[in-house]
Amino acid sequence: MKKLMMLLVLLSMCGTMAQAQNYIPKYKRKKEVRDYDLAKPNRKIEISIGGSYNMAMGQLDRIKYTKQGYTTKYDVNPEIMGGSLLVGASYKLGDHITTGLETGVLFQDNGYAMPLYGTFNYYYGKPTMQQRYRWFNYAHLGPQIYMSNRAKTMGAMAAVGGGLRFLARKTVRFDLFAGYQINMRRPEINHAGAYDLPDNCANFKQYMHVIEVGLKMYIF
Repeated sequence: MKKLMMLLVLLSMCGTMAQAQNYIPKYKRKKEVRDYDLAKPNRKIEISIGGSYNMAMGQLDRIKYTKQGYTTKYDVNPEIMGGSLLVGASYKLGDHITTGLETGVLFQDNGYAMPLYGTFNYYYGKPTMQQRYRWFNYAHLGPQIYMSNRAKTMGAMAAVGGGLRFLARKTVRFDLFAGYQINMRRPEINHAGAYDLPDNCANFKQYMHVIEVGLKMYIF
């Protein structure tokens, strides 16, 4: 009799445990999804500092003889390396477009210059994304002031390229970029040669083709 009672108690406990298991919810750990703020949409103005490494790929010299009425052009293969240090301010026109100004110092073998150019950036994707990066394209255009006796003061610079914005930490944003740059420089005419020409008879310009690779950090 005792054995029968013990068997009934065991069967009752097993039934209760099985019934309890049916009510215990099975929790599955969800993967944490986080949105990274890559544009700071509440801030309309951005301040950046950065720099680039510049490698000259070629040069076109153009001399226009005004009185003679003809122009001569020839290619030069310069071995010129350099770089730049830049500071800029930009204004957001929306989630994708920013415009602004950048200035700094361009240092290279044939002389220093101070660029002052307008910037245009187009960022792809949403300003808030689940990845820490965002692709963009850029365009630069503006005058360039040369600080050398071998060239006239005013020149020009233009550049196009693309890059990647990424978050190194929660709030630290960087732009890694690479592109094509062209510098227009107006060398002073050499007056020591045997076939010297007056300054008003010749228009001498140099167009240097450059590959630039750089990094910007946004401090605001």
